Amino acid sequence: MKFSIFATLAFLGLALASPAANSASSTDTLPSGATCNKDGSMGNCQSGLCVQEENASTGTCQ
Repeated sequence: MKFSIFATLAFLGLALASPAANSASSTDTLPSGATCNKDGSMGNCQSGLCVQEENASTGTCQ
């Protein structure tokens, strides 16, 4: 009985913690067409693709 209450509280805590982790990472995403760096120092593209030519200092989110 005590274990089932503990397990229920644990699952509830995990469910509440997951959206908070996702919203924090979404603040660093860049929209399509934004300036980016392949190393992610300017943020990450929403699509996950930063097209940057070899000699260019920045690229563009696709």
